[in-house]
Amino acid sequence: MARTLSRMRAAVIDMGTNSTRLLIADVAGGEIVELERLMTITRLGAHVDRDHRLAETSMGRTRKVVTDYVERARAMNADVIFASATSAVRDSNNGEAFMASLARDLGIAARVLSGDEEARATFRGVTSAQLTTEPTAVIDVGGGSTEIVVGQGTHVLGAVSLQAGCVRATERWLSEDRVGPEQMTIARQEIDLLLDRHLPPDLAKTVVGEPIAVAGTATTLAALDLKLPGYDAERIHGHRVDRDVVATWIAKLAPLTAAERHSLYPAIESGRAALIVGGSIVLLAALDALYADGYVASERDILHGLVLGLAS
Repeated sequence: MARTLSRMRAAVIDMGTNSTRLLIADVAGGEIVELERLMTITRLGAHVDRDHRLAETSMGRTRKVVTDYVERARAMNADVIFASATSAVRDSNNGEAFMASLARDLGIAARVLSGDEEARATFRGVTSAQLTTEPTAVIDVGGGSTEIVVGQGTHVLGAVSLQAGCVRATERWLSEDRVGPEQMTIARQEIDLLLDRHLPPDLAKTVVGEPIAVAGTATTLAALDLKLPGYDAERIHGHRVDRDVVATWIAKLAPLTAAERHSLYPAIESGRAALIVGGSIVLLAALDALYADGYVASERDILHGLVLGLAS
């Protein structure tokens, strides 16, 4: 069936610190019809916090995946292809050059998003499926940064981007295997300091109900809470996770090696097993800063917000 002139097929690639993702969707009148979603762990931001540079091996892994995604988008007749990058590329000395080379070599639009742009695009994507008249918070625990956005309807009341995500927290304060209590205490203290410094208390207190959380840490914890044998996006989307459940999973997973976490709990992807404790500590700190008893997991995220932005 031919697409109408008012309908656009958009492909968005999100190059995060830990994973690279693709969404191909038809968009018309603010409605999104997903056609394909793909995700690959590429660890683009490995050691960026230490070296302030993207490693050649990390760029090579990511370039290959992005090339495959662009080929897939063209095979599906995407009208526009846009690649965005976030924390790892923002914080690297060679990130802009990497993005420019992708745009030139692949013939696509590519740009690094600021922390504020990332937060607002995430809020737009999350709330595109269901708007509320009450102030709502969205938490996006990424690899290098965490965005907390408070908004009402389509209006953003405030947004912060913290230099703490599952990769950055793990590389700074934790082990990938067998995280000890002292490490967790230090990590939590440092993350709380960031929240105290950047999240206005008055903004946090405006939130009504429980926040919506997106990205791999939040959705993996939802899968664990549901006791899923693997990742199931349909069952995860909209699932509520209690704050104390997050704390319980941190205690369960911390003493294990990354291999044991993946083996015992297949819902934890192998590429995320080493980082799930760090991401969970960040998420728990964000919930506490928002005075929240839990969160609702969402499969709608920055990809959907960027698709809507392209369509408009």
